[in-house]
Amino acid sequence: MPIGYDGKLYILAFDHRGSFQKKMFGIEGDPDDEQTQRIADSKHLIYEGMLKATETSSVAAETLGVLVDEQFGGSIPGQARESGLKLAMPVEKSGQDEFDFEYGEEFGAHIERFDPEFSKVLVRFNPDGDAEMNRRQLERLQRLRTGCTSTTASSSSSCSCRPPTSSCGPSAATRTATTPSCARS
Repeated sequence: MPIGYDGKLYILAFDHRGSFQKKMFGIEGDPDDEQTQRIADSKHLIYEGMLKATETSSVAAETLGVLVDEQFGGSIPGQARESGLKLAMPVEKSGQDEFDFEYGEEFGAHIERFDPEFSKVLVRFNPDGDAEMNRRQLERLQRLRTGCTSTTASSSSSCSCRPPTSSCGPSAATRTATTPSCARS
């Protein structure tokens, strides 16, 4: 299977974590259990809105999806899969100037646990900026790609990952790279 995803894709992104808890809820630092539940409830309300929108949408159902985080997404990843929505999940630490994995070296296990069709990273890459930081970020993107293809190559699904340079090649702008975790055939 060729690397990449070339189908239409309409994703509702609500994978915000740090900015969501600070700006929407005024929570600094790590949220406690009650605060986490409040944030998760608000994300579930967003998801319910997406489901309602799909009922009347003229857009093909197989092109619709959600981008939701593990930290506050609660049951949404599983519910999205059950409802037929494509699932995308972030892999990066929230609110960082330099891309790094949310769960360190365990990022692959988290991808496997949720089995999203797409893994998303936010990369701030400036070719005129810090060359060493750019190098580290490109290395991490390559590790994501390699981990994605090697993790999924042995599974029963036919899977592929988009090369990191196709989505987040040199640009002074902030880019979001969405890397297919599994493009099911």
